[in-house]
Amino acid sequence: MSKKDLQETIQENISDLKKTFHHTSDLTVRKIKTGFKSSVEINIVYLDGIIDTDLIQEYVVKPLLEPFKTVKCNELLTDQINERLIEAADVKTTTQYIDVIEAIVKGNTIILINGHRKGIIVPSANWKERSLEESLGERSQMGPIVGLTEQMKTNINMLRSTIKTPDFCVEPMEFGTFSKTAVSILFIEGIVDKGILKEVRKRLKSLKIKYLLNSKVVEDVLEGKPRTIFNLARTSGRIDGVVSSLYEGKVAIIVDGFPSAIIAPTLFMDLLQAPDEYHVKAGRFSNRLIRMICFFLAVYLPGVYIAIANFHKGDLTNKISKALITKNELLPTFWEIALLLFIIRILLDASYRIPKASVILLSLIGTIVIGETAVTAKLIHPLSLIIVGITTISSFLLANRGMLAAESTLRPLFLIIAYFYGFNGLIIAATIKIIYMARLKSLGVPYLSPLLPFRIQEWKDTIYRGDLQTLINSKHTYPEEND
Repeated sequence: MSKKDLQETIQENISDLKKTFHHTSDLTVRKIKTGFKSSVEINIVYLDGIIDTDLIQEYVVKPLLEPFKTVKCNELLTDQINERLIEAADVKTTTQYIDVIEAIVKGNTIILINGHRKGIIVPSANWKERSLEESLGERSQMGPIVGLTEQMKTNINMLRSTIKTPDFCVEPMEFGTFSKTAVSILFIEGIVDKGILKEVRKRLKSLKIKYLLNSKVVEDVLEGKPRTIFNLARTSGRIDGVVSSLYEGKVAIIVDGFPSAIIAPTLFMDLLQAPDEYHVKAGRFSNRLIRMICFFLAVYLPGVYIAIANFHKGDLTNKISKALITKNELLPTFWEIALLLFIIRILLDASYRIPKASVILLSLIGTIVIGETAVTAKLIHPLSLIIVGITTISSFLLANRGMLAAESTLRPLFLIIAYFYGFNGLIIAATIKIIYMARLKSLGVPYLSPLLPFRIQEWKDTIYRGDLQTLINSKHTYPEEND
């Protein structure tokens, strides 16, 4: 939309507004004639349904219908109304037509006065939002349970209630040429890594889109190119998770309308952490190690089983071979594993698509299809079912941390490599994967840091959770290699 000034005649402004909004029925124009020195025509314009009508009635309409409380004043009429009558906070004025359009779309109320090329913007948005709830995607047994909501202002309010310092900064941005969406960059001045903050600003400014339909677009631009299966920016729906990241010198990005914050940089070791680890004593040395083992099981276990069945069956004793390797079953071992993984994938996808009332029925059918019936009918070997079960459970352990995409991509790849090349192929492929991960960078920070490059001073919160007092008082630093 080309920039232009408001017209002096109020009828022209109202006609332009109605054309711009395509004569939509919820665009409301409230006409007022007030008698100050002479009769003055005033129009109040807003979108019905997204504003607080009680607020407008009490702090805009009623004051305008009352006579001036001051008799002698030399200000312009718009300045008198703005500074002396309107009893709302953060009232602004504008002469630009585009500013008026954007203000109405955002739930503000516009006051237009006949004979004046200036509009008064009164904040009046009343967006509907759900009450505060537990973060369902990142549940924990201890610690705060409240999660983010879809409203940006509510999320910032909750974050400020925890981070009580003037150094907590909120940097607003807007994206979308057709429909604008508000985005806020959150960081703590004096703690945030300046290089990371600079790179976040640079990448976000490069985002050119017509509308922002989901926060994944922001994640993608923060991750940069080329694309990778590993998450270089993760999301968190927990208040304590976002706060902890900000205290570590990271940057959080909140997109209005989405109940999660994007945290960057994101390193591989960050994905092994869980919120409740900082509230309990148990598992501080074992939890993350177990999760790392589960990552390896989710990626390599089916491949290892196939490599043993295809290339090392003769190295096993007859008793173990008969117990572990397919013999009289209908399908070969490779196709057993591949088919079971495929069916599990279907069941997972279906469980998210069907009504909740049907999930139990789906579970029952799934148990019949790939459970004891298939084993009894000698379609699949019992150990194949166990292998796939362990693999699936292991992959779930890091699913909410964003590792599901990497696991689901690497698992069939290593399965195929093991089928053709055995353990030699697995070792070579695993080495290539580690080299690939070591070359990845999240906003210029090596993805495998502090393992590669090795930084012993940062190990206090990686494989194990160190002493809390030491963690709180220590300063986190990142080895930056920005291109």
